[in-house]
Amino acid sequence: MTHTIEEKRNLLEVKGLRTSFYDGDSRIEVVRGIDFTVQKGEILGIVGESGSGKSVMVKSILGVIPSNAKVDEGEILLDGKHIESLTKKEKRAMRP
Repeated sequence: MTHTIEEKRNLLEVKGLRTSFYDGDSRIEVVRGIDFTVQKGEILGIVGESGSGKSVMVKSILGVIPSNAKVDEGEILLDGKHIESLTKKEKRAMRP
């Protein structure tokens, strides 16, 4: 009998993600220090009340936040690569 050991690999890593909305001198932080890891083959569900920042978090990861928003801090790695270093083609492939 042959056993195959499948190595667990981090597909998506989010570390210390902070995103804020800006209006002049005002700043509203809507994503506050989110950390999570999704390994290959895993499914992650995000649950929270309306207005808790779920959509902003996902848009921050995909790089499609509105012009009045900014990712203030954090590290986003897709398959070990910093998401900022991905080409436009690679980023498009992430979107449904």
